[in-house]
Amino acid sequence: MRPLPGTTVIAEYPDAWAARVAAARLAESGIEATVLVDPAADVAPHHVVEHGARLVVREEAAEVAAGVLGLDRPDPVADELDAHYHLHRFADRPRWVRRATVVVLVALVIPPAAGALVLAVTILRSLFP
Repeated sequence: MRPLPGTTVIAEYPDAWAARVAAARLAESGIEATVLVDPAADVAPHHVVEHGARLVVREEAAEVAAGVLGLDRPDPVADELDAHYHLHRFADRPRWVRRATVVVLVALVIPPAAGALVLAVTILRSLFP
């Protein structure tokens, strides 16, 4: 479904319920909003062609609506946490973290490998007595 001329999509949601809640928040602020969702979503979700729901407002009210929903406000705490989490290479982590990772991986790999080796030797001995 496409929005009508003069309107714009300001947000996309995973389901119609979340989009309708956002539309209700906009209605409380006096902004008219429409939810575009596949008509089969409520009746026969297994027939849905376009998943998700889109929130549509008039173009002149788009900035105000985004502000009401908090869509244009960056979260500095989340951005800082993302930067700290995603930008570290494994080699830059503390020595104890690198060693503990190697120990855990070895502990996970060696027992199944040893069991498979014992099983293979047992099977080969039974095939070739």
